[in-house]
Amino acid sequence: MNAVAEIKDLRVEIDGRAVVDRMSLRVPPGKVTALVGPSGSGKTTTGLALLGEYPPGSQVTGEVQVAEGLVGYVPQHPATVLNPARRIGALLHDIARTQVRHLPRSERRAAAHERVLAALTQAQLPDGDVLLRRYPHQLSGGQQQRVVLAQALLLGARVVVADEPTTGQDALTKRRVVERLSAVAERGIAVVLLSHDLDVVRALADEVVIVRTGRVVESGPAERLWTAPAHPWTRTLLAARPTPPTAPESAPPGGAPREIRQPGEAAPGLRV
Repeated sequence: MNAVAEIKDLRVEIDGRAVVDRMSLRVPPGKVTALVGPSGSGKTTTGLALLGEYPPGSQVTGEVQVAEGLVGYVPQHPATVLNPARRIGALLHDIARTQVRHLPRSERRAAAHERVLAALTQAQLPDGDVLLRRYPHQLSGGQQQRVVLAQALLLGARVVVADEPTTGQDALTKRRVVERLSAVAERGIAVVLLSHDLDVVRALADEVVIVRTGRVVESGPAERLWTAPAHPWTRTLLAARPTPPTAPESAPPGGAPREIRQPGEAAPGLRV
């Protein structure tokens, strides 16, 4: 299957220290490719490379290829990329209006609104007309996340990067996130999942890339990695168990062991 995005031998250095080193990744359409590793492993830096975004002052070598089309980025904290002074309807209609300019003027408004409602439905946001009148701060975190996803779908993204979409969520919300991203992949859109939540990765991923300190330690079909991990670090990660949150290096429930965050791992805002 042809990849819609590919990273070859990517190296990102900050102050002489490699936060990503010899990273290679193929992203096929209609599949969920998960980058799995602890904080500081280089997941976010790699995901943002697909958007052409790198930490300020970094030195970058390697190659990043993305097929024609946009890359959507859904950050861990979606409120940071939604203009708090504008209603959701305004944010989405701005995008939709650019896509109906070819229509007669009398038809544009209705056509744009139809596109917006369709994107909200695809992002699993019911009662679209009610939601469009609200401001971002009037939405839950999950709703904000879905609005950002709707923006990416409106823009026709061929790749969606989801950065830790279930961090801090309860079990029901996690299940809904899994359903939502599965639906995106079923539309033929490639999903790149950046996560340390092994339960979510197990439920979603077709391909898994295990990363540690900026390097790939193992990759392959999800089923193979779960049943026959080859690398010792992969086995350690899969064997991780929850420990009391007071322990400074404890792992979150179902997650990977923590490591110190590398420079450049803080995710910026949405770019689609």
